[in-house]
Amino acid sequence: MRAWRYADGTTAKTLAGKLLEDSIVLDTAAPAPDRQSLAKDQFLVQVISAALNPADYKLPESDWFGRMFGLGKDSQPGMDFSGRVVARHPSLSPSASPFEEGQLVFGSLAKASRYGALGEFVVASTAELAALPATGITLDQAAALGTSAGTAWTAVASLGAAAKPDTHVFVHGGSGGVGSYAVQFAKLLGAASVTASASTANTAAVRALGADHVVDYKTTPDVAGELALQKRTFDLAVDCAGAPADFYERSASLLRPDGTYVQVAAAPTAGGIGRVVANMVKAAIARRRFGFAADKGNAEVYARFAGWVAEGKLAPVIGHTVAFEDVPAAYKTLREGRARGKIVVRVSEPPAGRS
Repeated sequence: MRAWRYADGTTAKTLAGKLLEDSIVLDTAAPAPDRQSLAKDQFLVQVISAALNPADYKLPESDWFGRMFGLGKDSQPGMDFSGRVVARHPSLSPSASPFEEGQLVFGSLAKASRYGALGEFVVASTAELAALPATGITLDQAAALGTSAGTAWTAVASLGAAAKPDTHVFVHGGSGGVGSYAVQFAKLLGAASVTASASTANTAAVRALGADHVVDYKTTPDVAGELALQKRTFDLAVDCAGAPADFYERSASLLRPDGTYVQVAAAPTAGGIGRVVANMVKAAIARRRFGFAADKGNAEVYARFAGWVAEGKLAPVIGHTVAFEDVPAAYKTLREGRARGKIVVRVSEPPAGRS
């Protein structure tokens, strides 16, 4: 099969000090999984679309932190995907299987895999897969859910002062992969108001997602200071940008006494993790709520997201759709912060009648 793999002499364990996009090659004859390699709860899925995430490069580039998340020498990049079930475990009868061969599905790999989403086939468990609705959602949109939507849902719905009708929510970085979902989830949950930060080029798009107020951080770099001048306070602040490094200190005064600050973006380095820990300590001393959001990989929640997309209640933001051959350039775009929403990679052609 075709798959993006680490170049000879480079593995996920030895990538520290190198950039992912400079360390992967397109292997046109990569080993492919087959039915015999499946565990009883696993399925072989032909990947049609895959979506990129900052974690794809942050984890292997951090070396020690990546290994904590299961990255090994044979790991391949890519977590989020949509595709078609092509095989189940030989012992699993059709009547006992939650998915049929040929069925369209989507999901996210919960840990590093020898067969990452940037290959023509992945091996995924029932806990990592959800069925694609028959109408109302494309394969690209489904691939763009996964990690980013799951992380945003954790931040907005599960930690501390979850968004609800009487809450005021702030999303720092409202146009990115996680931020664009966080804005929408806050509105879906009925938040009284949603304020977000975005660049000049993306302010209109973030308003279209449902943000009531948008601060342009290009023209107003001191976002926290501007919000203070506007006398805005929040029950929930979700930091999807992770910058500037002292943003928590600058914005803590914007939180109401029982408010919650949720950190999403952080570099998986000693310095990055150190800042998160320092913020947690500062929050504890000040008796404020602080949480760190990550996707919990719940297939039931993914299915709910897809249903909302099909019903027109949720809109995955896809800023770029790229060819399979252009993955390194796409990672560079993602790293440089030039992507609005998600970057989706077309791995193979969708079946007739589906896009």
